[in-house]
Amino acid sequence: MFGMPALGGTMALAHYIAALLVGLTFRFYAIHDRERTPEPVREGIILGRAVAALVKARNEDGRPVGQMLGDAIKDSMKTMALICGYIIMFATLARMIDVSGLFPYISAPVRWLFALFSIDTALVRAAVTGLLEIDLGTLAASRATDAPLAQQVAIAGAIIAWSGLSVHGQVASVLSGTDIRMGPYVAARLLHAVLAFIGTLILLPAAGPLSLGAARVLPALGGLPATLWQAPFWEHLIRGTGWSLIIPLSLALIGAGAALLTGGVRWVHIHTRR
Repeated sequence: MFGMPALGGTMALAHYIAALLVGLTFRFYAIHDRERTPEPVREGIILGRAVAALVKARNEDGRPVGQMLGDAIKDSMKTMALICGYIIMFATLARMIDVSGLFPYISAPVRWLFALFSIDTALVRAAVTGLLEIDLGTLAASRATDAPLAQQVAIAGAIIAWSGLSVHGQVASVLSGTDIRMGPYVAARLLHAVLAFIGTLILLPAAGPLSLGAARVLPALGGLPATLWQAPFWEHLIRGTGWSLIIPLSLALIGAGAALLTGGVRWVHIHTRR
């Protein structure tokens, strides 16, 4: 969205530091309500218990591996449809607020807060939009070129950390029926947003001219090269999404291997008993 790959490392580092600080902060959350921590168990014993629990769960499930795979695919498609629905709903809500003339009234508290902390008011629209939907808010931050670049990036980092009410709705739908509360999650996201904003502002000057002075490789409005078959485009794509592709593929292979392993263990167990 910014067209500046050099910003990626700085933004990621700010998020990792903020996430670590959030974790350390919530270490003391409801500390008196927790059960006594058990004695540490050696890694080998933990691994053995994990494998035993895996085999037990596989035996109790009773479904063939093919049916389990099919059910997993169907559940994932339902989840994807749910995510898309939330994105569309909150994107439509953001647009309705804009065209209905309610935006100046809704954005007034944000404008006052930005003025209090000397944040460029050109980023108010990005902040309000990001409050609802993460992608539209981040895009709006990258388009607010009248504001200083450091503040643009910091607001974008805060929006990503907050994740938007759209993501919060997705999380709430997934957590329904469990004993996990949304209150601590929302508080953690808010704290993460504040820390990511501060961390980005601190780290950007340290990044030097590579981040703050580099020319944008794409316009702020986004867009792709004229032809998608140019080698540089695919090089940037692979470089930018390599880990995001490798990690889920690795997890999928590990899951498939575990399913086959537990299926094989069950087959050996049954035939040995026979």
